[in-house]
Amino acid sequence: MATIPGPKSEPLGKLNYEFWRADMFGFLAALSEEYGNIVAFDLGRSPCILVNGAAEVRELFSERESFLRKPEFVKDSNRGNWNDGLTTLEGPAWETRRRLLRSCFGARSMERYAPLVASCTRDMLDTWSCACEADLLSEFRILTARIAARFVLDAELEGYGSANGRSGVLPLAEAYGDEHISIPGGDPTAPLVMVRPRASRRMDLAIGIINDRIETGENRDDVLSHLIRARLPDGERLTHDEIVGEVIQILYAGHHTIPSTLVNFWRDISAADANRIASEADCLSASGGWDWPALSGSYCLAALKESMRLHPPAPILYREVETTFELRGFEFPRNVALWVSPQLLHNDARYFPEPHRFLPERFMKDSLSVAPQSPYFPFGAGRRVCIAYHMALQQMTLIVLLTARRFRLIATHDGFSVFRVQAASQRRAIY
Repeated sequence: MATIPGPKSEPLGKLNYEFWRADMFGFLAALSEEYGNIVAFDLGRSPCILVNGAAEVRELFSERESFLRKPEFVKDSNRGNWNDGLTTLEGPAWETRRRLLRSCFGARSMERYAPLVASCTRDMLDTWSCACEADLLSEFRILTARIAARFVLDAELEGYGSANGRSGVLPLAEAYGDEHISIPGGDPTAPLVMVRPRASRRMDLAIGIINDRIETGENRDDVLSHLIRARLPDGERLTHDEIVGEVIQILYAGHHTIPSTLVNFWRDISAADANRIASEADCLSASGGWDWPALSGSYCLAALKESMRLHPPAPILYREVETTFELRGFEFPRNVALWVSPQLLHNDARYFPEPHRFLPERFMKDSLSVAPQSPYFPFGAGRRVCIAYHMALQQMTLIVLLTARRFRLIATHDGFSVFRVQAASQRRAIY
């Protein structure tokens, strides 16, 4: 097999590291431009391989994924202070858990999910006033936490209602969480450091709800009920620790993706886009079309997808080679670090003409500007693509439509996520 090209000697590793620290995506783009779609490089620590072509990435994740593993620091960033769940399991255990959870995020769940998202979003919007400023990152994270508490535990969030008819009230500190930092090998100068919201070390109320529900077996038609009733292939049930680990991972699964995506979205759209989305929201509201089939063809969803193309929530997908394999005539040896960058591929003119322009029309139905084989994966790729990505898109689309009907959000200079809130114009353009 041929040797993978690229700058990979020890002296070059030190230079590569400095270039990487100064401009990480500029460095990766330069590697691909000079050496091709598969490039070997070194950052002065361990050998790495970048895969940066649509066909190569598709083959990697569709036919070679069983040869890969998530590195421990990525698992740690998902696990936080708690136990394993779907995002941190590997092999047969992951396959079993994925099958077990699939129905939680299927069509029936999405039908029930839309009214929940709409209700919680309206409650948030009722607290806003015109001419005020709002930190959207914080607002949308609290909203995400409340929706997750209801969907996973059928619990209310502290400050938003009573425990009447619910499993309990989850304190904001437990639902909002902490910033969890995961560092490879504990080295703060490592090339990749993961920072994301995760559950704090104390989750007393959440654990109390889980324990009570396991003891009573009460079915509240939420994720926890599904996990308690579920049977594994051998007929056994999940253990207490397995249920706790899964529940807490799902509670926090959207805490980074959804708020950050919505902030980027509001920064990307123009006043004309906002007006068009508000008009679309009026039409959908009049027809009662808040279900997924109605939302799936909306301009709003297309604009969200385009924003996620420009700003993928996971700009680098990082794996390690568990078992040596071959791809496109090159050998990928065991334990080498494997990088795929949605940030690079989503902004590559080979696949997206005028890649730096915000063009929601790319993702409208019947559009020919995005080829079916274009490398678009804001929620990951292959078998391990996010199990709830349809639900996440539905949630974000609903939040945007409901917000746009009532308010216009204008970015300020007081911080990336701080916006000025104005009343939406009642005079809509017709599209």
